[in-house]
Amino acid sequence: MSDKPVTLTPAEIDFIERMGINAEADGQARITGRIWGLLMVMGRMLTSAEIAETLKVSRGSVSTNLRLLEGLEIIERRSKPGEREIYFAMCPNPYTSLTKQFAKRFANHRRMVEEAAARIERQEGQQNLANLARFYELMEQCHRALLREMDDHE
Repeated sequence: MSDKPVTLTPAEIDFIERMGINAEADGQARITGRIWGLLMVMGRMLTSAEIAETLKVSRGSVSTNLRLLEGLEIIERRSKPGEREIYFAMCPNPYTSLTKQFAKRFANHRRMVEEAAARIERQEGQQNLANLARFYELMEQCHRALLREMDDHE
């Protein structure tokens, strides 16, 4: 194993950078998206040192963002027999995991809004909260339908 940067094509670099910009637009750190993009295009396990060298970022930044991606169940830690080094790779079904997380988040948001609506007496406020609860309900339903669709194609 070496800590040398991975060789990337211009198309791969462009994709990785765009993943970073997308992550940033979603409120994440740019490096989070860049790491995910790198692991996607490589399609194999990489060490945190390889990731840092390839993306030209600090190991600390890589470590922080690898933990975030692990928490999202997008990537996972792996090892090789006889080696002490930890590797990182895409999870087998990262999009299923993300979709489940979105469905759960919308369900939690809906419940919170419904609980608040039960305590608010102002008519205008109740209507606004009812509309928001309906929005969250529809978003949850869409994600659950997406999960069923994904299950049908695995």
